Amino acid sequence: MHPKRTPGTCFPGRGRPAPPRISVTVPEEVSQQEDLLVARSSELGGNSNTAVALTFNHALTAVRFVCGNDMREGTVKQVRLKNVYSRGTYNMGTQTWSGLDTPASFSQALDKVTTGTADEALTSEAQTFMMLPQRFPEGAQIEVLFTDDTHTGHTLIADIKGSEWPMGKTVTYKISSSSLNWTYTLDVTALADFTYTGGTQQYCVTSYRQNAQGEKEAAEWTAQYAEDGTTWTDTKPVWLTAFTASGTGGEFAQPCDATVEAQTGISNDLHENALKAATAKGSETTPYNLSNNTGGNTVENTANCYVVNAPGYYSLPLVYGNAIKNSATNASAYTSTVTGTNILNPFINHAGNGITDPYISGNGCTPAKAELVWQDAMNLVTDIKYNADSNGGNISFKVDRSSIRQGNAVIAIKDVSDAILWSWHVWVTDEDINNVIEITNHQNVKYNFMPVNLGQCDGNTITYEERSCKVKFIAGDQSKEITIKQLANVIATGSNAPFYQWGRKDPLYPSNGMGNTTKIWYDKEGIPSTANPMKGTFSAGNDCIKNCILNPNLMHNRYNGDYTYYNLWSADNKTTSANDNPVNKTIYDPCPVGFKLPASNAFTGFTTTGESVSSSTQVNGTWSSSEKGWYFYTNSEKTQSIFFPALGYRSYSTMRPGSIGTQGCFWSAHPVAKGNNYYLRTSSVDVQPTYMVDRGFGYALRPCQD
Repeated sequence: MHPKRTPGTCFPGRGRPAPPRISVTVPEEVSQQEDLLVARSSELGGNSNTAVALTFNHALTAVRFVCGNDMREGTVKQVRLKNVYSRGTYNMGTQTWSGLDTPASFSQALDKVTTGTADEALTSEAQTFMMLPQRFPEGAQIEVLFTDDTHTGHTLIADIKGSEWPMGKTVTYKISSSSLNWTYTLDVTALADFTYTGGTQQYCVTSYRQNAQGEKEAAEWTAQYAEDGTTWTDTKPVWLTAFTASGTGGEFAQPCDATVEAQTGISNDLHENALKAATAKGSETTPYNLSNNTGGNTVENTANCYVVNAPGYYSLPLVYGNAIKNSATNASAYTSTVTGTNILNPFINHAGNGITDPYISGNGCTPAKAELVWQDAMNLVTDIKYNADSNGGNISFKVDRSSIRQGNAVIAIKDVSDAILWSWHVWVTDEDINNVIEITNHQNVKYNFMPVNLGQCDGNTITYEERSCKVKFIAGDQSKEITIKQLANVIATGSNAPFYQWGRKDPLYPSNGMGNTTKIWYDKEGIPSTANPMKGTFSAGNDCIKNCILNPNLMHNRYNGDYTYYNLWSADNKTTSANDNPVNKTIYDPCPVGFKLPASNAFTGFTTTGESVSSSTQVNGTWSSSEKGWYFYTNSEKTQSIFFPALGYRSYSTMRPGSIGTQGCFWSAHPVAKGNNYYLRTSSVDVQPTYMVDRGFGYALRPCQD
């Protein structure tokens, strides 16, 4: 005896001794899903003609839906059982199911209007799903399409993977709209606009939800981006280098970070284009050694200033100034052959101790780290590192092709206590500084001058374009938008060069070349500033010298400087009269390899008398009103000229630049007295080649060949 065949059932194996099995495929339409009742008896003799009592059992699972305790009013449009097994075989002998496979989805439209009363039936008896008993596979879900009393459609989804439908039971699912009953609160603090230099800012997100009973809980949030303001994506813009794009939420504001990279400036400057086009030098693992003419490992010639004219990776040895020359110790750079109370011998380091060895580490100092002091072009020098090695190691750094341009940087080596042991000037320029210009002075002595001032940067305009991105934060049914904006900027500069106080090795910030304002400079954090140098108040003598080494970014406010020594820029000098005596370059000389500060008479050929004149007719040259400077003739034949721009000065009392574009001031190596020095002073109407002034002023430098 067996039941009639119904849709989706078959009875394989009839007539065989094995217990009968029923193969079932659940029909897609609920109206065709019928219950499966099964019964069996004990073994009977074939000749008995007796009645047998059979107890029928449900072999399937009935699935129905009712309202839960927190169902909103509305209409249940549809229910769907997704990715549940649709085929299986029932063994009447063991009363078990096996061979469950073929996951499928079953749905039916209900359009049931409900008041949301608990246990209100959503499916009628005829709408009961008749399903195979099973433990649910991966991806099994219940999906309910619901329209609430505001006519807003929702999809309610529950994952049921891992749970089961027991055989012969009715499973009742209580539908809850609790996920719709929460009121979400989402607040996001706006970010201030970023400058062209980029950086990191903090914003805060508050995200939670609350139900009718007043219960609050954290609500997870996510973020999307729209760089064009309309097309949303999960991918942030490349220039937004870091952004917290999700969080667990909470009642209290959670701090998050947004980091924007520096904008790349656009310039049509010929010097910048030449630098970008230059062949890169060195590599990250083998930097180009700036003390070696070919970039090799040997330390050949050192200085306080190194010139870079191409992108690449560079290194410099930890040597005091020019204390190594032609691959050998150059003791004459830090000792003197003359004596006297106004003679420094030996020269001293940051601790005020006499220097006895070219290498910093050879003087009882232990380098520990390297860092930027300042630079006057954004990201000009990056990746500054101290590399421990023989002779105290070296400093390496990178000049990136994308940000290279004319500029200056000061890099320092520090010990573990953060004290600066020494510092170096890196001058990035495409200028061929070895294309020297020979001049003959009034005393008929020849000097070969560098074609430009030390640290010279030509006038330029750099444009940084604005860019922005909308960010949408989402929590539940709430969303908030903020805009991340990086503002445009234009930086225009005139011709400029750093200033130097007499006897010091380190440059001070230039003016912007267009007025009595400091050029934009950047600290080690990349923060831009036009602030003047900070003031340093030091005692005279060795205290002034060592503190200037320790604080290369400070400008001392002593009008007469160290007020002691005659030989800080010429080791063997002991005279105070203007002269053409040879200048013995010292470790305090700011000039690059192959150059030094000129003697006090070097500029006398710029006037007809060799002395100060107050009439342009007595000047051997012509004043350029457009370029704001003098073209001085280099010889009596007036066949060649050399340009000296009116770059002004920096005051030791106010720390401010002054007389930009109207006055030129250029130090010589020689003193007038222990607190005064010779310098070249120019204006449009007068020239003083051996003028005298307090050594506390900040003036430009025009090096001559060593």
